[in-house]
Amino acid sequence: MKKILALNLLIVFWLTACSTQKLKTLSPPSPNRLEVLRNALLSKNKSVKPSGMAEEITKNYLEALKAESEGNSKLACEIFDDLSDNLSFPLKEAALIHALSHCNFSNSKLIRIWKKTVMPNYLQEAYLKTSLLLAEKNKLPFYEAQFSNDLIAFIPVQSEKIKLIKKAIALSEKNQDSEKIIFYTNRLKILSPLYNPEINDKNIYTIAKDFESNRKFDVARLMYKKIIDGEFDLAEKVKAFNAFRMSYKIQRDLKTFLAKTFDMEAFLKTELDQNPKDLKAREFWVDSKITLARAVWTDHQTDKAQKILNELIASKLGNNNQSANTHFILGSLLLEGKKNLKALKQFEKANAFKMTDNSILENVQWAIVWNYYLLKKNNKVVSFADLFIKENNNQSFTVKLEYWKARALVRLKKNKEANEIFTKIYAADPFGYYGLIASIDLKAALTPLSAANIKQTPSGFLTLDWLLALGEINFSEKYLKEINSQFKTPTEREKAMSLYFQTGWFQGGMRQIYNFRMSSRAAITEKYIKTIFPTPFLNSVEKLSEKYSVPKELIFAITRQESAFVPSERSWADAFGLMQMIPEKGSELSKKYKIPYHDYNDLYKPEVNIEMGTALLKELRDQSGVKFIQTVSGYNASEAAMKIWEKERFNGNYLEFIEMIPYEETRNYIKLVFRNFIIYKRITAKKEFRLDKDFFAKPF
Repeated sequence: MKKILALNLLIVFWLTACSTQKLKTLSPPSPNRLEVLRNALLSKNKSVKPSGMAEEITKNYLEALKAESEGNSKLACEIFDDLSDNLSFPLKEAALIHALSHCNFSNSKLIRIWKKTVMPNYLQEAYLKTSLLLAEKNKLPFYEAQFSNDLIAFIPVQSEKIKLIKKAIALSEKNQDSEKIIFYTNRLKILSPLYNPEINDKNIYTIAKDFESNRKFDVARLMYKKIIDGEFDLAEKVKAFNAFRMSYKIQRDLKTFLAKTFDMEAFLKTELDQNPKDLKAREFWVDSKITLARAVWTDHQTDKAQKILNELIASKLGNNNQSANTHFILGSLLLEGKKNLKALKQFEKANAFKMTDNSILENVQWAIVWNYYLLKKNNKVVSFADLFIKENNNQSFTVKLEYWKARALVRLKKNKEANEIFTKIYAADPFGYYGLIASIDLKAALTPLSAANIKQTPSGFLTLDWLLALGEINFSEKYLKEINSQFKTPTEREKAMSLYFQTGWFQGGMRQIYNFRMSSRAAITEKYIKTIFPTPFLNSVEKLSEKYSVPKELIFAITRQESAFVPSERSWADAFGLMQMIPEKGSELSKKYKIPYHDYNDLYKPEVNIEMGTALLKELRDQSGVKFIQTVSGYNASEAAMKIWEKERFNGNYLEFIEMIPYEETRNYIKLVFRNFIIYKRITAKKEFRLDKDFFAKPF
C-alpha cells in the first residue's frame, strides 16, 4: 500500500502547510473524469493517472468499493481505513463505516473509535447497525445495549423497535447495570405504553391504543370501557368510544362494529338529555347520529339510515356544517333510490347553510351539479358548474366540474364548446384522471414515456455531490431527506426532482410535484416521469406478473397508490406494507398460495407483500371478468360491496358509475389507480395508443 502511504504523507504536508488557514474541503471530480477513472479501474488500465488529490481519493474509494463487492476485505479495509483519516475528505465518516465492516479491529481500538466518533445524522443508521454487529461479535455487551437503544430512532417498524430495547434491557440485566436497566425500561414504556404496569387516568387511553396497535383487541377494549364508564370528561369518553367501536372494524367484525356504533349514539343521547344546554354534548351527539346513519347505509339499510337522518333534522340541533352534511347524506340516499327530485331538494337545503368546512361545501355543490346531470337538465349543469367554478379555488374539484359541464354541452349539441373544454383539461393535466378521460373524448393519442437523460450537475451540497459521484446511493438518499426542506423556489425544486431520481428517493418526487404550479406540473412530470412513477422491485414485480397473469402496470399502479413504495407503511385500518395487506387476508392467501407467513410483521417484507397483493389481484380479476373498476374497487373495498353498488347504481355508463360509487375513498381510489395504470402503460409502451371509449366495459 505504498501509494496510500504516499497519499497520506502528501495530505499531512498539505495540512501542515495550510495549518494557519481554514481547512479546504475537496470537491469531487467532474462527471467526465469520474467516467474515465471508473473505466480505468474496470479495465485495469494503469496508464490513467489521477490529476490532483480529489481524483486520487476518488480512485482509491472506487477501488475499495470494488474490493468490497469482490469480497476482498483485506484490501477494502486498508483503503477505507486510510480514507477515514483524511480530514479534507467529506465522506471520511462513510469510509469509516466501510472500514468497520471489513477491518478486524481490536476491542480497544473499536472502543476508541466509538468514543471519539461524531457521526453525521444521515450516516447514523448504517454506523449503528455496523457497530451493533461488531459489539455482538466481539462480546461487548455494554456497547451492544447502547447501540441497540440508539438504533431505535432510525427503525420505522414498531415490533423491531421493541426487540431492540428488550435486547438492551436483557444485556443490562446480565451485566447487573441497574442504572441502564432503569433507563432502558423507561424507554420501553415510552416506545410501547402497554409495558407500563402503572395505569392511571392520564395514560390509560394511550396504553389501550398500544394494545390495539399490537392487535390485542380484547385488552384494549376493556380499557376503553373503563374510560367510557369512568369519571372522565365527555371528550375523552367520545374518543374512547370511537376507538372501541372502530377496533371491531379493524378486526373485520362489521356486525359488532355496527352494534357498537348504535351504542355510542345511545350513550351520547343520554349524555345530552342530562345536559341539554351543553354545546359540546350536542355536537358530539349530532356527529354520532351522522356516523350512525353512514354506518347503517354502508350496511345497505337505506330506510333505517333515512329515518335516522330525518330524526336528526327534526331535532334542529346541528351546527351549520353538521346540518348541511345531514341534508347532503339524506339527499345521497334518495339519489341512490333514484328519487332525484327529492334528492335535489335536500341538496339545495344543504347549500342554503353557510358552511365553513370546504369538503362538505364541495360535496354539496357537486351533488347539485351531478343530480342535474342525471336528470338531463343540461343547461342547469352548465350554469351551476360555472357558478361553483367561480366560487372555488380547489383545482382538482373545478376540473371535475369542467369535465361534466363539457359532457352536458355534448348533450346540448354544443360539440365545439365541449371540445374546447376537453382540450383545455387534457392540456392542463394530461397525467390526471380527468385529463386522461378527456383524451378519450378527443380521440387523442397517448405517446410512450421514457425517463429524460438527467445529467449529474453539482447540487450545491458538497457532501451530496461526493455521495453521488462515488455511487453511495443509500447514503445519498438519507442525506437528501435531511436537506429536502431547503428546496423552495421553482428552480431549486426542479433541481430536487433530478436529485430524487439520482438517489432513488421516489417518495420525495411524488410529494414535490404538487409544489409546482399547475401550469408547469405536466412538463415537470413528463421530464421526471420515472421519479414520480417509479418501478422499484422491478424484478420481483415482473416475475409475479408472469406467475399470476396480472399486468405489471397494475401491480405498480396499486402499490404506488397504497404505500408510495414504502415497505414499512401501516394504515389506520391495519393494512401493512407495500400493497397494504390486512393480516386476515394475508393468512388466507398464505395458505392458498403457499406464501411464507407467520404474523402481521411478515407483511412488511416486500417479497411477501407483493406476492400476496398480486395473488389477490389475480383473484379479483378472475372474479370480475377482468374488468378494471370491479378489480380495483374490490381491492380497496370488497367484491361484495362492488356487486351491490353495480346492481343499485350502474346505468350502462361506467364513467358515470364511477362518480356514483358511495364510498368517497373508493371513488377516488379508482380514479387514481386508473391514472397510475395508464401512465405505467405509457412508460412500458413501444408505440402510441388511444384509450378505448369502452375501456372500463372490456377486459383489460
